[in-house]
Amino acid sequence: MTDQASLKEALEEAVAKERFDMHALSLKALSALGGSSASKKYFNIETHLGQRVSNYVLDSLLRASFLIEIVKTPKIETTKMEVHWANRLANGDPRYARFEDCLQIFEEGIAAVEDLLDNAERCGLLRLLTTRHYLPYELPFDYHRREITKPIHHPSNMLWLWDHEGVKRAIKLRAYLTSSIGDPHYISLFSKAYLDKIKIKTYLTDRVLTGEHKTNREKRWEVHPASVHFAFRRNCMEIEHQLVTQLCSFEGFPLGLRQKLENARLLGPCEIPYRCPATLDPLRFDQFVAEIFHPTHGKSDFQVGHLNPLKTINDGPQAGHTFLNIGWISAHGNRIQGSLTLGQTRKLLGRIVRNYNGLNIPLEAGTEEETRSPEETLESENGL
Repeated sequence: MTDQASLKEALEEAVAKERFDMHALSLKALSALGGSSASKKYFNIETHLGQRVSNYVLDSLLRASFLIEIVKTPKIETTKMEVHWANRLANGDPRYARFEDCLQIFEEGIAAVEDLLDNAERCGLLRLLTTRHYLPYELPFDYHRREITKPIHHPSNMLWLWDHEGVKRAIKLRAYLTSSIGDPHYISLFSKAYLDKIKIKTYLTDRVLTGEHKTNREKRWEVHPASVHFAFRRNCMEIEHQLVTQLCSFEGFPLGLRQKLENARLLGPCEIPYRCPATLDPLRFDQFVAEIFHPTHGKSDFQVGHLNPLKTINDGPQAGHTFLNIGWISAHGNRIQGSLTLGQTRKLLGRIVRNYNGLNIPLEAGTEEETRSPEETLESENGL
């Protein structure tokens, strides 16, 4: 049987330390599991998939079942690992969970992984995640429902995503582009693009200092579910796939590589060339490459934005943090849109054009300095 007291103590000690150490926690957890059913299942996973994968499974299930990384208060600057039964969550927060419920989530989770050992596709996905994860301890493990008035972290509300098409394509596309199974000429480019551009905007919250639910770089499924910045893990993985599909549709993207991705059925539908939603200018792959490898601090012409800003809780596909409500946007497009929805932005641009035409004012009117193209202005600002 599991030594529950030892396991709970090990978890509480791990989060209390200045520096969280998952390796040390996993060793103590294995000891506490003793000869339990969960321990036997872990060693069966190790026998079939090897130590590297089994260690990753153990670390990831401990993280997903017992722990939550929430933002420190009052500065809202960094996050800190906590247990789900922490005092900070005890006053009606739906993210609070009893240790016993977390243990049940863990035991059912490791049983579910053991059950996939005879499924080649699922084992393949698990191996890919072990070597190609962009968040620590990443597993296709999610919540069924957004619960606000009752516990969200509960055994009855846990969901595996092994058969979710958007999740599978995101994992496979990521692995293809960032490993030798894809095009070796672009491994470093896509690795940097995932880390520098895609991961943060896809999976982590922005810094939000107003409103009831303040946040900064928390996992979106770990913020308070009443926050507009909450999103399911599956939504985030669909967004990752969407952003990479759009990137592979930029003007000038290598045709040979795109053909390989299409043949492997790794891309989603996307208009070619992909255009900034606000300005409708095509986004150029060569300029993206230049920005990835030679960034200018504080400036970016390739940003990720919501087409309809996150203003109210809404799980609708075109309102929340979902793949239908997000895309690459140019710096000019982002400035023009501001806090408007995409529809409001286009109406505003249409009204401006009609006003100019109605007053017979040429859109190009102005001094030479004032009428430089946006690209010329950016080049001047960057000293090019």
